[in-house]
Amino acid sequence: MNGSQETNVGTAAEGDPEIAEKRASMLGTLRNRDYRLILTGQLLSSIGTWLLLVAAPFFVFRLTGSTMATGLSMAAETVPAVLLGPVAGVFVDRWDRRWTMIATDVLRAGAVLLLLLVQTRGEVWIVYAALALESAFGQCFGPAQSALIPNLVGRGPELSAANSLGQLVGGTIRLVGGPLGGVLFAVAGFRAVVTIDAASYLASAYLIAMIRFRASRGARDAGAQASDKTGGAARLLSEDLRHGLGHLGRTPGIPMLFGVAAIFFTGNAILTALLVPYLGTVLNSGAQSLGVLFGTLGVGFIIGAPASRLVAGRLSDRTTIVASLGALAAVFALTFNTPYLAGDIVLFALIGPPATCFLVTADTAITRRTPDRLQGRVSSTYLALQSLATLVGMVAGSLLGQQIGIVTTMDAAAVLVAVSAGAALWLPGA
Repeated sequence: MNGSQETNVGTAAEGDPEIAEKRASMLGTLRNRDYRLILTGQLLSSIGTWLLLVAAPFFVFRLTGSTMATGLSMAAETVPAVLLGPVAGVFVDRWDRRWTMIATDVLRAGAVLLLLLVQTRGEVWIVYAALALESAFGQCFGPAQSALIPNLVGRGPELSAANSLGQLVGGTIRLVGGPLGGVLFAVAGFRAVVTIDAASYLASAYLIAMIRFRASRGARDAGAQASDKTGGAARLLSEDLRHGLGHLGRTPGIPMLFGVAAIFFTGNAILTALLVPYLGTVLNSGAQSLGVLFGTLGVGFIIGAPASRLVAGRLSDRTTIVASLGALAAVFALTFNTPYLAGDIVLFALIGPPATCFLVTADTAITRRTPDRLQGRVSSTYLALQSLATLVGMVAGSLLGQQIGIVTTMDAAAVLVAVSAGAALWLPGA
């Protein structure tokens, strides 16, 4: 089946309420072969990434004994997202998205394998370079995937079902990826983790290569040729960025939604930065307790995926986002003022459902308000915003935690999430 035929099928489903209702469930979306392949690829590559996310800081700390060096290994994966995100989106919109995903998976596998060269403390710079390269290539993969999914499932009810499934996969990865990474690092060593991560990227590339959908590139090529006539590469890049940012500024509700998301991700990052100190100083617990909390958080995200499908289409985006962020603020405030591990384990499971509802609703709203030719730029800008807010929140949380105390700073972060819920009241009601 060619690309136009696939698109027509999705459009027909959106136009017929009976067909749309039948196909809009999360399990119904899995009947779509191409989407099933891309989701499986996401599961495999993300598990590999989480294994390395846990193992790399431990490896650097064991190699150097330096907390600063360990922190730099985490920053190496964040900075490229802030610097390259919007620029990567320009190329995603000009390239074939399927081939972009395949190429970036292969390149990420190569970047990860560079970690096998590290033997001594003096070679720790290779770790930073490899992690930065992996993240840099990933800035093309994420927007390409976000832009390709509407072509596979359409923009109707199946789109929110697909996004809910994506969050379900994310919850599953949170549930098993972190603890599994720690176990593999302890039992099999860092080289085994690196090898598995590289293999997961190659497996993802293979699955994406099996996708039958072929986009019609006529309109995109025509647009690219028209842009090419306006000047050199720098001017072309500037023009494409301007068109993407112009769409964000002109589309009702999108600027406010980006602002709401920025406030939320900043508050969430403050909490994340202080989670380990909170466990160590307030709960007097260690790494094992952190694994348990991440596991219960994953359970919450798994529960939240079907919950997000229940509210999709029944409530407005504004109502869903305000309620979700308000609930999150309340759960955060209660969690970090409950100095008992058993209570926090239960409360961590309650974080997942409202967080999933917010993330799915925001992703779906942005996709539906963005034409296909701009999906890469808009998606990459949103991801860059998340990364920037996360970086700011992590730094602010670390500094404020030392100055005014851990719990006080975490309470302030919960208030910030409540502010994001209040700001969401200004979103369009429909």
